[in-house]
Amino acid sequence: MQTPFLDRRKAPSLVKSDSLSLNEPRKLALDNGMPLFVFESSIHPAVRVDIVFDAGSIWQNKKLVADTTIKMLKEGTASYSAGAIASKTDYYGAFFDLQAARDTAWISLYSLKNHLPKLLPILKSMLTEASFRNRDFKLKNSRQKQAFITNNQKPKQIARMAFNELVFGAETAYGQTAHEVDFDLLNNQDLVQFYQQHFHPKNAYMIISGAVDENHIQLINNTLGGQWRQGVDEKSMLPLTHVFEPGYTPILRENALQSAVMMGKPLMLRQDPDYIPFLLLNTLLGGYFGSRLMTNIREDKGYTYGINSQVMPMRHATTFAISTQTGVAVTQNALKEINLELDRLRNELVSDDELELVKNYLNGSYLRALDGVFNQAERFRSAYDSGLGMRFYVESLKRIQETTADEINALAIKYLDPKSMRTVVVGDDRQKEE
Repeated sequence: MQTPFLDRRKAPSLVKSDSLSLNEPRKLALDNGMPLFVFESSIHPAVRVDIVFDAGSIWQNKKLVADTTIKMLKEGTASYSAGAIASKTDYYGAFFDLQAARDTAWISLYSLKNHLPKLLPILKSMLTEASFRNRDFKLKNSRQKQAFITNNQKPKQIARMAFNELVFGAETAYGQTAHEVDFDLLNNQDLVQFYQQHFHPKNAYMIISGAVDENHIQLINNTLGGQWRQGVDEKSMLPLTHVFEPGYTPILRENALQSAVMMGKPLMLRQDPDYIPFLLLNTLLGGYFGSRLMTNIREDKGYTYGINSQVMPMRHATTFAISTQTGVAVTQNALKEINLELDRLRNELVSDDELELVKNYLNGSYLRALDGVFNQAERFRSAYDSGLGMRFYVESLKRIQETTADEINALAIKYLDPKSMRTVVVGDDRQKEE
């Protein structure tokens, strides 16, 4: 039998999804009132349980409290030592992931469905009787401090922290940034208080996904559906308001070989009509490997190994940022090229071919990010934290495909004026032009 010839000089034909169909999760509630969202799939032998709390850094009254509190839940409880938690989790081939972001903190459990009854008691113990022993706290805090000191020597990290403070304000909910001294000011009683105030059913919701059946739902309700602690009815956060000021901020590092660059500004919220078309604009500018910034500054000029632009949405704010690292001798040249690409988008219409290419890329990215029930649960959590649901992604993909070159140009004029942005450069700034 003759093997058909494959001409590798020709790209395969593009298969494009004209529409995206996603179901909203089934919504239930535990006996204690905690909302429960269910993504069911018989394909997966595993189950994922996510419990999300309004316990991110915007709710803390002292820096580092939110992140340290969630991380300490695996360091021992009244019923399980840290070693027992680790050994039982490993024995059953499971995994606990504990994270804190700006708005929320969450604990995720990944387990084979048959082992869930063995692991839910550990999860319950973390949520209801974490010990926060002082010796465990001091060890954890010391390790985190050393990691922070090491990481904070990197120009990229210094630029990120300075940019964040300048965009949002150092004393605001989103602008607060930890410094080395904050580790010394923290104590385990800060964590106990935050845990008691924020880690309770009225301040949380749950998502379960994977091989979920009614027995699993009943088991979860029996284990976690009771009252944990009262918590607080009214939470308070640091102020959100801050007057953003564009400008240029150099942070000198003598004898630096590279400069870290961040450039950007606050943007609209996810619910704004401009948000989805701006995602397309951002992708075209610096959101994928074939973007204009990569093509110009990496491929053509060779000023950097990589450069990107990002849109970072949160519940009460959104940030747009361009970031890269360049040799100090070409830092100012790289900044000129960034400004050039911003001005091109403001002054010229994107070609039909380039716009279609980016739309196709985003079409594939959406489908990949929403492939499988665990990914859908992850995307739902992100949308739900902004008051949205799975319909957000369906409408987003449709809106992206409808966006025109004229709209892209209008958005660039509205949002991408380089003079409206804050630029932070960490490195040897002696090449800066006067």
